[in-house]
Amino acid sequence: MNKVVLKTALITIAALAAAALIVFSMWLLISPQTMATSCEKTGNYSFAVTCADLRYKYTGDAGDLARCAEDGILSGKDKHILNYCEKLTLHDDFGKICAAKDEALSGGVYGEHTGEYRAYIFGHLAAAQCRAGDIDKAVSSAKAGGELAYVKPVIEILERADKSAAEKFLSALREEGQTERVKNLIDILEKIA
Repeated sequence: MNKVVLKTALITIAALAAAALIVFSMWLLISPQTMATSCEKTGNYSFAVTCADLRYKYTGDAGDLARCAEDGILSGKDKHILNYCEKLTLHDDFGKICAAKDEALSGGVYGEHTGEYRAYIFGHLAAAQCRAGDIDKAVSSAKAGGELAYVKPVIEILERADKSAAEKFLSALREEGQTERVKNLIDILEKIA
């Protein structure tokens, strides 16, 4: 008698688990954007990237690719940052996405923003490239993002005290306009190099 009850209970639990798995899979396949939103709200950015990527594969929309890049950055995983940020920067609509994001940020709940979406993406891409050891690509990415994009890779260089990377970034920064921010970054890098 006990074996029958135990067997029935195990079959019921297995059936419920299978049903939950089917519902989860269907939710992911039918509406990856809502799954990505749920994952973002719970802080599971690694899985949110997967869901957003599925949505991007469905639509091919640059906005969905931007979401992949943003979730990749928030996940802190360099493979996501390198993959999606680079794809985003090469997308034909990258300029439109930057303009839309900058517009959304300006005058929002945080007041006037002091950053630029372009610099945000290129800065994180350059920092990930630094961590991957591809300093030349990192310099190119930082240049493409403008002076704000240099901040993240300079922090990476500072943390690692990488002299050769500091020298490459120094030469690139010296070519930029000599604003207060650039001068400060040069001062930081000169202490390392």
